[in-house]
Amino acid sequence: MDISVVIATHNQVERLTLVLQGLAHQTLQADFEVIVVDDGCTDGTRRMLAELDIGRVSVIGLKPNQGRNRARNRGIEAARGELVVFLDGDALPAPDLLQRYWQAYQKEGSEVFYCGHAYCLSDLEYFQDPQTGTLGDWPMPSVLADRLIANRGELVVDKDMVRDRFELIEQRAVEGGYPFPALQEYQGQVFQLLETYPAAESGWVGFVPHNAAIPAALLAEGGGFDEEISFSEGWELAYRLQRNLGAELRAVDARSYHLYHYHDFARPEEGDVRYRAIEHMVAKYQDERIRLLYFWLAALWPDPDIPELGLVPDLLEFEKRYLGLSPEEWRDYQLVLEHHPRLSQYTEVRYEQCA
Repeated sequence: MDISVVIATHNQVERLTLVLQGLAHQTLQADFEVIVVDDGCTDGTRRMLAELDIGRVSVIGLKPNQGRNRARNRGIEAARGELVVFLDGDALPAPDLLQRYWQAYQKEGSEVFYCGHAYCLSDLEYFQDPQTGTLGDWPMPSVLADRLIANRGELVVDKDMVRDRFELIEQRAVEGGYPFPALQEYQGQVFQLLETYPAAESGWVGFVPHNAAIPAALLAEGGGFDEEISFSEGWELAYRLQRNLGAELRAVDARSYHLYHYHDFARPEEGDVRYRAIEHMVAKYQDERIRLLYFWLAALWPDPDIPELGLVPDLLEFEKRYLGLSPEEWRDYQLVLEHHPRLSQYTEVRYEQCA
């Protein structure tokens, strides 16, 4: 077996159907399998998978819901391929996605892992079913609901489009996994960093398992996803593969299209889970430099409590500071963290660990 595609999913049946349709029409000539891990779905996912008329698909059922990292790890355990490709249940693959990953793997070998190129179909946000245009039960202005209903014929994405007219999907997509300028900027910075410094020590910041690939040999030696965190798990895994095994991350133009759905980004927990993940990594690896992420993230999403002079403007600069920050320089960052109204509750920095 050449490639195993692992998809962990929880209650995404309408979007997962399209993702599997995309995998059924790949240009790849090599042999591949698709492993869907049903992580406690209650929305008819198992019934859809049982009725699926697509070969190469096997299903692992988890009950109750155990979280996406545990689900992915179960998929890794079952994978038979030399290369393991990760897709989310709403990440629609371009027809040549697997071919591009396979070509990169054949060229680079088993000491390199890969991040793909994410795009987003933002006009699907309020659709429960992107194939029919059925609206979800989410808060939205009535004028928006009326507009979506009136124009749903132009907005839907169906199986025929995935199979025969994929260019129509590509034309509608925007750069980045989410429809926000900060995410577009993030992806551009990742590609720039990995092109400028192919062996970047901070390359792990670019790994997002929404669309990514890792040789099975690396996973066998380095381990799978950390099941103690629920956010930024790609960073932790990539950091571990780089630090412990000397693996390198490469960017591949393997494109996926996020079948976007409603998110409540206004919830305070959205930031808290990221902060907890960063601190989990700091504690696990005793590497205070990881906290530079706070100052880079504040350049993408402005934080009034982090002064402009302290910002890390991009990943090229992040790499330089990550490699060369002295304890004296870190003290300036520590002062900001100590007085930050939210970050101070997560951080307890020891200067000597930055040497």
